[in-house]
Amino acid sequence: MAATPAINIVIPQGADFAESFTQTETDGSLSNLVGYTGVSKIRKYAGSPTAYDFTVGINTVTSEVSIAMTSSVTVNLKPGRYYYDVVLTSSTGAVSRMVEGSAMVTAGIST
Repeated sequence: MAATPAINIVIPQGADFAESFTQTETDGSLSNLVGYTGVSKIRKYAGSPTAYDFTVGINTVTSEVSIAMTSSVTVNLKPGRYYYDVVLTSSTGAVSRMVEGSAMVTAGIST
């Protein structure tokens, strides 16, 4: 798999959120994600005891990994900067960080 990219995301407070990432190899070809599982969390800072989970989906045909969070979760996020990552585990137990970055939660006016 290619090096871990840093991709920043914006999450609107009190609204549904979804984002997708395509996993490729160093030569640009699509990664084989058959048998992989994923986990993704958002925290105010590394090591924070409070974390919120994203729902992670893996499309093995397109090598897309999606993360999502419902409005019932984002409404509890205070506006500001957070940090997130997406970690994949292969069927053999190999663990890799697919993507990481900052997540800006924007204030919900009508929530």
